[in-house]
Amino acid sequence: MEGIWLIVAVLIGLYIIALPVKMAAAAMGAKRTGVLWCLLALIGSSILHAIGLAIPCIGSIAAFLLSAVAFAAILGTGFLKGIGIEILVVVFSTILVLILTLVLGVSLAELLSILQETFGSVGF
Repeated sequence: MEGIWLIVAVLIGLYIIALPVKMAAAAMGAKRTGVLWCLLALIGSSILHAIGLAIPCIGSIAAFLLSAVAFAAILGTGFLKGIGIEILVVVFSTILVLILTLVLGVSLAELLSILQETFGSVGF
């Protein structure tokens, strides 16, 4: 019985992770907006983002552009719509985190302190 609940929890977690990409892809008119396509786009975007950050001096810009290429190629849009998807993913992810903190009854300050305890002082 626990195995079924674990599978259900994993599926719900994957859907929540893919939800911002799915909404952004639909808003930008992408050809492929399925959950698996969105998860694949997130994986590809993360890999190309990491490669872009390895470039000296212009790593952030290169990472942003390479992530947009991954979104555009995998979700079936143009490059400019890939940039739009990337920006909307950040906006929708932020909104989703705020909604989840309200629903779960966790304040944003408490969530940030938990993240700081978990990951140390990196970026906080």
